[in-house]
Amino acid sequence: MTPSGTRDPSRAPAAGHAAYEAFLMNRLSGLPAVLRLESHLIMKTIKENG
Repeated sequence: MTPSGTRDPSRAPAAGHAAYEAFLMNRLSGLPAVLRLESHLIMKTIKENG
């Protein structure tokens, strides 16, 4: 979520690593407007708001 309480459009929720990779490779990479994809896997949240 963004500070305004809306969903961050740059994040893609997925059921797991395999589902996330499938989403990137099968859905996003096939869109004509997508020229480049970059992914950074987050292992876990270390500290959140305070």
